[in-house]
Amino acid sequence: MSRGSGGPMGVGGRGEGSSLRRRVAVGLCLPVGAAALVMGLAEVRAVTRPPVPDVEVAPPKAPPEGRAGAAVHAVDAWAAGRVDGRLEVAVLDRRTGEFAKGGQAGAPVYSASLAKLIVAVDVLDRRHVVPVDDQARTWIRQALGPSDDNAMNALWERFDGPGAVRRVAERLGLTATRPPDDLARWGETIVSAEDVVRVFEYVLTDLPPEDRDFVMAALRDAPDVAAGGFDQHYGLEELPSAEVKSAWMCCVRNQTNMHSAGVTDTSQRYVVALLSSQPVSGGYDGAKRRISEATDVLRAGLDE
Repeated sequence: MSRGSGGPMGVGGRGEGSSLRRRVAVGLCLPVGAAALVMGLAEVRAVTRPPVPDVEVAPPKAPPEGRAGAAVHAVDAWAAGRVDGRLEVAVLDRRTGEFAKGGQAGAPVYSASLAKLIVAVDVLDRRHVVPVDDQARTWIRQALGPSDDNAMNALWERFDGPGAVRRVAERLGLTATRPPDDLARWGETIVSAEDVVRVFEYVLTDLPPEDRDFVMAALRDAPDVAAGGFDQHYGLEELPSAEVKSAWMCCVRNQTNMHSAGVTDTSQRYVVALLSSQPVSGGYDGAKRRISEATDVLRAGLDE
């Protein structure tokens, strides 16, 4: 089994998340005879009142499902019979605000090189604390595009990688994201599909325009073959004009982590995260093929 992205500080040679009731008491001061009359009438009415017909009450209507929801459900249904392990999917429609999450979208999974995006966001966000010079920008560009692990190692060490993960998780309200147990292995940072979509949305919406454009350009210009020789042209990368971070790692816990996340085209309408943890027996090629097949299912749903 070949090894993927991760490097010496990445993954250590393994490869490239009692209820309150309101009671009202009514006191009736009636003569005994009058009280009996009232009770008698009540009994008569109880006997002579016609039965209430059964009425079928319709359940409350669910909010209408948009393209994002339909696409996510299609991927979940497809993966149920075809993907060993786990496939996470989440899609944000930035035009309508619909945020669709698959059944596994919040489950924690190893980030592999998706950690590079998280650290890049923190470095750019905190330029007032730690200056970002030309060398740092070069490292960010190399880490995001060619997925250069040496560049990520430098960023992780110089800009407090574990702290960067914690800060971004807190700032964005991410629920699964946390630093790796072994702080030197940045590829074992924990994320989820839902969290990754939120990070991309933060880049697109909250970073200053110059930083946003810098990050997205680095992703858009990613070469088909990564710095370490891995073919990262799979999944969302196969879509025309996509701006994507590919990520892969083997073989922690006897799993292959294969991820594809980003925006589907230059309109930047849809933010997508496809994350997987698959048996190592399928190899990198099998894991990539599953992500690409899931992308085809997703695209068909979004294009309808």
